[in-house]
Amino acid sequence: MMIKTTAFILAGLLALPNLAAAETAKGRIKYISNKASTIQLSIKGKEPVVVRFDKNTVFENAAGIKELGPPDLLKVEFEPGKPASKITKVVFGLPPGVEIDIKEMIAILQGKRGEYLLGDARPAKKFPAGHIPSAVSTFPDDKEAFLKALPDDKGTLLVFYCGGPTCPFTGKAVKAATAAGYTNIKGFQAGIPGWKKAKLAVHSSPGWLAKNLDEHHVIIDARNTVESSRQHIQSAVAMPATQLEAMTQQFIKKQTIAELPGVTDMRAPIIVYANKHTDREALLAYKQLRDWGYKNASILPGGFNAWTEQGRPVASGPAASEIRYSKKLVKGAIPPKEFAALEKAREGVFFVDVRSDAEIAKQGMLKGATHIPLDNLEASLAKLPKDKEIVTYCENGIRAEMAYEKLKEQGYKTRFLNETITFDKAGDYKL
Repeated sequence: MMIKTTAFILAGLLALPNLAAAETAKGRIKYISNKASTIQLSIKGKEPVVVRFDKNTVFENAAGIKELGPPDLLKVEFEPGKPASKITKVVFGLPPGVEIDIKEMIAILQGKRGEYLLGDARPAKKFPAGHIPSAVSTFPDDKEAFLKALPDDKGTLLVFYCGGPTCPFTGKAVKAATAAGYTNIKGFQAGIPGWKKAKLAVHSSPGWLAKNLDEHHVIIDARNTVESSRQHIQSAVAMPATQLEAMTQQFIKKQTIAELPGVTDMRAPIIVYANKHTDREALLAYKQLRDWGYKNASILPGGFNAWTEQGRPVASGPAASEIRYSKKLVKGAIPPKEFAALEKAREGVFFVDVRSDAEIAKQGMLKGATHIPLDNLEASLAKLPKDKEIVTYCENGIRAEMAYEKLKEQGYKTRFLNETITFDKAGDYKL
């Protein structure tokens, strides 16, 4: 009888869900899709992880999904194919009395606390594309370069920041500076995300911009057209700050989405300049772009005057009046021209629209495409062919990339459209 009971218990255990299948992923948020209740995590040295969340997901160190966003560091507990059971925002603290808020940060930058050194503690490669004004790169993991960047006077006020509360480098910089004998150290834990959220000015390095005068970066000359017609930064577009102001009023009046003509990508790197970075035109243009939702807008420090003094590339005559922006292709993205060619030929390719039912009903979809909402993708894999390349698309590429990661994980040959796409009721589209 004991043997039968044991066998019965074992059989019952085998019939239970596989508890060992539970997984934990730790990485930084790349995207959040509230429409599909899905998060994509970037994990160093590994493939991205895409996980859904629902009303039963428990959040720790955050009241809910609305308090999370890129580049927050998360620990996500889930079972494959199911919504996450728990999402924890990983937060790094600072020693007592070290942390300062944004008001104190502004006071320091305005010179109200005396001489200071502002250190950007993120990895050095992140610094050139966008940093808080007056900052220098002070990545603490590069000990030699870190110490070399610090002042000789050990009593100088040092202020460090990095990628926000979920970034460890502010704390590391504070610790390294303390060990080196510095006695007046503060940490701005809100970091660059908090600074951007407050819509305060962000600077990009002239040397970095000089290497990126291409169609993947938008350079806006915010001066009046008389000045930009004489001479301007190579590949810049003439778009005076007054023009951007007028566009804002038109967006409000017509109740339309605020965006630059030809730049629907709200993550596009946009650099604005005037003669000096403190000129009203530069500050006003930057404010308009941030208000419109462009997350990676920045101002060129020193402006056009410093640019020319440094002997960097300029062009004479009127600047272009139209923006020609091309989103840089990421891994797995299909070039727009190839998407159009494949859509026309329809050979060896299977198109999947991963938008919601409501979006399809309102906006239409690609002729002949299969509609599978992202949050239902894993349950619908049987609908997908293994002998064709699957191309996913959505409204702006975010959910399409998440679907691509899921399908790649399942062994499908796949790519995704990383562009904004619109449809009419007939199924015709525009990129």
